[in-house]
Amino acid sequence: MRTQRGGASTFLGSEEGNMTVFSVFMTVLILMITGAAVDIMRFEAVRAEMQSTMDRAVLAAADLDQQQDPVDVVNDYMNKAGLAGVMSGVHVEESATARTVTAWGDGVLDTIFLGMSGFDTLTAPALSSAEERISNVEISMVLDISGSMRFNDRINKMKPAAQAFVDKVMDEDSNGVTTLNLVPFAGHVNPGNTLFNYFRGERPKIKKENNGWGNGDQDAPGNSLCNNNAENAYEGSQDPSCLAEGGVFDPGKGHFMPWPQAISNVVYYFDTDGDGVYDRAHKVEGFPESASRDADDFFKGTVAFLIANNSELTGPETFLGASIKGGNTKTQYFQVKGNENGDNNDLGPTKNQGKIPGKTYSYGSIDFVTWEANYVSPNAELAQQIAAEQDAGMPPGQSAKQNINMPGSCVEIYSAEFSNTNMPTSSDYVPHFMYWPIAADVMDWGWCPDEDTAIQYYSDDKEALKQFIGGMRMHDGTGLHYAMKYALSLLDPSTSDAVSYLIESGLVAPRFQGRPIAWNDPETEKFIVLMTDGQTTEQVRPQDPRAAINGTVELQNQGSSSWQTFSTQSNNVGQLMQQCDLAKSLGVTVFTIAYETNQAAADDMRECASSESHFFHVTGDEIYDAFDIVARQINNLRLIQ
Repeated sequence: MRTQRGGASTFLGSEEGNMTVFSVFMTVLILMITGAAVDIMRFEAVRAEMQSTMDRAVLAAADLDQQQDPVDVVNDYMNKAGLAGVMSGVHVEESATARTVTAWGDGVLDTIFLGMSGFDTLTAPALSSAEERISNVEISMVLDISGSMRFNDRINKMKPAAQAFVDKVMDEDSNGVTTLNLVPFAGHVNPGNTLFNYFRGERPKIKKENNGWGNGDQDAPGNSLCNNNAENAYEGSQDPSCLAEGGVFDPGKGHFMPWPQAISNVVYYFDTDGDGVYDRAHKVEGFPESASRDADDFFKGTVAFLIANNSELTGPETFLGASIKGGNTKTQYFQVKGNENGDNNDLGPTKNQGKIPGKTYSYGSIDFVTWEANYVSPNAELAQQIAAEQDAGMPPGQSAKQNINMPGSCVEIYSAEFSNTNMPTSSDYVPHFMYWPIAADVMDWGWCPDEDTAIQYYSDDKEALKQFIGGMRMHDGTGLHYAMKYALSLLDPSTSDAVSYLIESGLVAPRFQGRPIAWNDPETEKFIVLMTDGQTTEQVRPQDPRAAINGTVELQNQGSSSWQTFSTQSNNVGQLMQQCDLAKSLGVTVFTIAYETNQAAADDMRECASSESHFFHVTGDEIYDAFDIVARQINNLRLIQ
């Protein structure tokens, strides 16, 4: 017995074998932890596959171009990935302009090691939602129509690319909620006659100095003998010898100089809204070699015919003047209404080779002699206004001095205005002139684009926008900073008063009252798409902004004394960057396309863009791809959860 007790005491007191027990416990613990990591990695792999597949599924289902049922699209994606069993549900919210697809599900994974800890399964959840919404999208699209766009056929490649862009961002679902401002630019930007009047309110008047009237030592207009001491049209109107047929005041014998060569065509300009600027024009072409080269011989019959055949021309007072093209002589404009310089040319439009807002007639279709009996001089209205002024005791000659028939409506924008996003506030106008030699076959005269190439405002009419793009003609200069100024100001909510004025004038649909929408509105996306083929140029202006020669001879061909520098190139580039930075700071996404530009111009566009991925430097047909990518990004799907 003593021996047994002693053996038991020895066994109990011995420490041999304790490490073995500890090792067993540690081994089991390590296996559990290692196994848990394996199960967790398997769980994460399943969850990631579920989530990525579900993300792709809802993105495809939310696409507004997707014609299949969104629920079927999601289930099909999951089935083909072998994840059909994980789906719990799909919810779709859809309207005419938006679609939101939400999907959710759970994947159950049998554990291998965690079962030792009481976890026989793990549940991997997945939730994904995607939305495509076409609502409250405001786009300013800026297109370069400078003369250099004629090289390498750039203009003819840009136009269909821009038209395709309009097609993509203006589909049926975007109708009524997406607006596009189209801003063509050359040396300047033409806001159009309506907003010119809104900004400025009055056109520049015909130059008074050296207007051809006699002052006692020179002949009166047209070498007539009427009141050789008259200083102006009003004084001339008081002399009976200055009255034309029917007792109507008409300064001078004629309005047109005899043309040096055979006439090719004549364009007649009319003003239907009484602001002294043409908004209708009709062309007569096909002049035979035997036709008179003095338009005074046939313009009266032509004007009477045109007024009789166009209901918009309500009376003789709508007629302003005409421009003549023929031979090697520069096309010239001649004022008739309020003409103060006889048969000398005047500053005005010369649309004889470009498109016109009116019809074209053949010379042989008009019986000039018969129609001339119906002609009434537009100066009859002036004579009546002069008499009314005299009766009212007003200073003489106010009505007799007519507005210049300006082909464009650009207003000056000064340096201080580039520090804000407001519309231009200046009341100064940009003169009518060319600086570099014109390529008359593809360009229209003017640093300021003509009225038919003015800004198109807040439009959702894609067919009208595409037609406008197709008809754009090039002009002189590259005023990128002006274009960016207008593009951004047209997204600024402070422009709403001007939009109301455009709506009242019938240029913007009433449903867009309230545009532009507030900055950073969560339901609104704002974009600027800026395309150019060149670098911002210096800004020049003629020394004499109202000289008639500015409508026929380029400033470079007039001599260096004929023009002055308005602002330098470096100053203009700085102003461009001011506007680009303002746009980005206000949440506007800026895309830029440098089309066959030099490196300096490309660098400017890169700096202006919202990011490197928003900048495109392209050549040739690559411009199609650039506009296509931009349109797709604007219409992109947004993963919202």
